Amino acid sequence: MPFQVGTRILIEPGCREQLTGILAESGWKRPMLVTDAGLMQQAMVQELWDGLGIAGVDGVCFDEVECNPRTTTAERIAAIAVESQRDVILGLGGGSSIDAAKAAAMLATNGGLASDYVGRQVFPEDPLPLVAIPTTCGTGSEVTWVAVLTDFERKTKISLKGSAMFPDLALVDSGFLQSLPPSLLATTAIDALTHALEATTGSRRNPVSDALAEKAIVLLLDHLRLAFEPARDGAALEAVMQASTLAGLAFGNADVAAVHCLSESIGGIHDLPHGLCNAILLVPVLRAHGGTIAGRLSELDAMACGKPVGSAEHLLDRIESLIADLEIPGFTSLGIAPEDDPRLAEAAVQNGSNDSNPRPMREADYFSILQGLR
Repeated sequence: MPFQVGTRILIEPGCREQLTGILAESGWKRPMLVTDAGLMQQAMVQELWDGLGIAGVDGVCFDEVECNPRTTTAERIAAIAVESQRDVILGLGGGSSIDAAKAAAMLATNGGLASDYVGRQVFPEDPLPLVAIPTTCGTGSEVTWVAVLTDFERKTKISLKGSAMFPDLALVDSGFLQSLPPSLLATTAIDALTHALEATTGSRRNPVSDALAEKAIVLLLDHLRLAFEPARDGAALEAVMQASTLAGLAFGNADVAAVHCLSESIGGIHDLPHGLCNAILLVPVLRAHGGTIAGRLSELDAMACGKPVGSAEHLLDRIESLIADLEIPGFTSLGIAPEDDPRLAEAAVQNGSNDSNPRPMREADYFSILQGLR
């Protein structure tokens, strides 16, 4: 499989402070900030936004992105961008804000509805320029060519993909993690771990994506507990933030698999947080793959432990212990009724990433995983 990335990436604490200069150097004078209301209350984000105003930048802010961004929200953002003649979109936040920004940047130049562009390379015109600024450690969306949106009326998630949807620039600043709520840090980081593990065990893996995924896995296993502690160790936060982007580069090329197929089905139908769903499903789904990925998991365990020989079960136990230490709740906390399982299994099979699984996954396989969680 080929490897592709079209994003200039800056990864270092404090790199957010370069935003005003980057806009000036690039000739972008009318940015539109896309984020959520909670983030706009954060001092670091408000300082960044105020800095643009002080520099005389003619900015517009949209801060109504939902936990699972809706198609209608992306369409609203695009309409505002066109009406106010924006020349660049700034997606700031977790995967929700960045995905909404990516979709809106594409819709602003192509028109129509988000549902018109489901699939790969459907849109004819290049999107507006986009700067992605992640504030969580799990999205990876700052370096991928896909935007995932929720079609709220149909209770499903859709994916818009195209090589022109890579953000032009990603400012990956671990400083944002200092004020991230512990529960959100935990679930987004395990989302990144899911990205890396699915990328390197799936059918579309390649040597470059494997190398990136391996590094991300080691960084997360070594540093996530320390990053989660109340003191928020700066070096640990930087390692976790780096891992998130590396995992994004990996799955952006090698795709994800069954964990995401199920979690996106759950998110689309029940509007539940994506990272939380992935964290809950990760180990059960990997265990369900059994011998298909046991050899690869053993290799990863050896790398993570610095030993010549590893064990798939040891790695899974280590991940399970990490998830428990991060205080991530169990499946029953999601409040999903058993009668929903057939519908969720059917939706998972229809997910665009189902073919990227390391083994064929049918409705019965997804149904069995869900039943085993109850």
